[in-house]
Amino acid sequence: MRKEKKMCTFISKKVNKAMRKTLFLLLFSLGVSNMYAQDKHPVVFAMPVLTIVPDAKAAGMGDIGVATQPGVNDQYWNVAKYILNDASSGLSASYIPWLHNIGSANINLMYLSGFYKIDRKQAIGVSLHYFSLGSMDFYDAGQQFIKKVNPNEFAIDASYSRLLGAYFSAGVAFRYLRSDITGGAFIDDDGIKIEPANAWGADIGFYYNRPTHIQSYTARIAAGLSISNIGSKVNYNADDPNRTPYFLPTILRLGGNLAFDMDSRNEFSFGLELSKYLIPTPPVRDNTTLEILEGKDDDVSGPMGMIQSFYDAPGGFSEELREIMIGVGVQYTYLRTLSVRGGYHHDAIWPNQKYVTVGLGIAYKIYGFDVSYMIPVASGLASPLANTLHISLSIDLSKIIKRKTSIERY
Repeated sequence: MRKEKKMCTFISKKVNKAMRKTLFLLLFSLGVSNMYAQDKHPVVFAMPVLTIVPDAKAAGMGDIGVATQPGVNDQYWNVAKYILNDASSGLSASYIPWLHNIGSANINLMYLSGFYKIDRKQAIGVSLHYFSLGSMDFYDAGQQFIKKVNPNEFAIDASYSRLLGAYFSAGVAFRYLRSDITGGAFIDDDGIKIEPANAWGADIGFYYNRPTHIQSYTARIAAGLSISNIGSKVNYNADDPNRTPYFLPTILRLGGNLAFDMDSRNEFSFGLELSKYLIPTPPVRDNTTLEILEGKDDDVSGPMGMIQSFYDAPGGFSEELREIMIGVGVQYTYLRTLSVRGGYHHDAIWPNQKYVTVGLGIAYKIYGFDVSYMIPVASGLASPLANTLHISLSIDLSKIIKRKTSIERY
């Protein structure tokens, strides 16, 4: 918590009134938590681009995806799902205008993902996140212009998944990340620049999907488990080894999904997902001595932080339970062409992170178009996530490859 307080103090000295919106965005990008109520202790992390749901299908179902039926965007949710996809390859592009409810027209997330089945037991996947904070002007304490910067974050990764049984699969992904939130424009109280940060991360996932029957209906029961963004910590002051770096947003997801065919035209699915950040909870410290009064020291290594995250909340076991996020989602599909989605996401720790989602999907030949809309339901301050849209376009490449192969054989 000390580093966040120092950062807030420093930024408030360096920016003018016209940059209050920029201040909010920078705090958001650092995952700073001490601006919130003192009886809640949100975890602190860097590179929030990894926490923004990139695809419209999952966003329309309450931000769930670890155990839903396989799709082209599973690089984000659970890479183990790729090998159990009905298609042999696919490509998707998504666009999310971000924080438009506070007038930030230049902030957006762009996401590309794709996969290819090597054979019936192996698949590979790739994806690219790019998060742009638009263009910002920075000024010094004397209101003199320093420079115009284009803060951004991006992550690129590759995955491998393998079938381990008739209905069970596993997968891993490796990721490179870069975060440049100030363009080197900020110099802290010790004269050290806040530089772009680099990090490495990895995902691991497991997926079970089995066909069955429920009364007279053909159904599929699925379960999924994944841990995302296991990796190095992020240091924005690489020249100062005494600075404590930030954690990546390591997250554990566990979920189940039930999908069944009501008849030859109508399909229905329901999913439930629990998730938790595997990041130490900031302790409660004395304002003068900074001695820890409740909780545990959060200045630990990444692996230790993952373990400690299960028992370090200052509020004890009840707070640990509140740190578990819940998502539920439903989807109805007609003739495998038109899909209507709805969901709810609940987070008791972060403010204004309770919202309803709705979505629509259209499939036509090899193309898929999905859109979702977020409706916050939390009381109190207006949510900056209100009116958020997700837009995705996907292509089933396996149908193109199959068609080309058929022509060549002919």
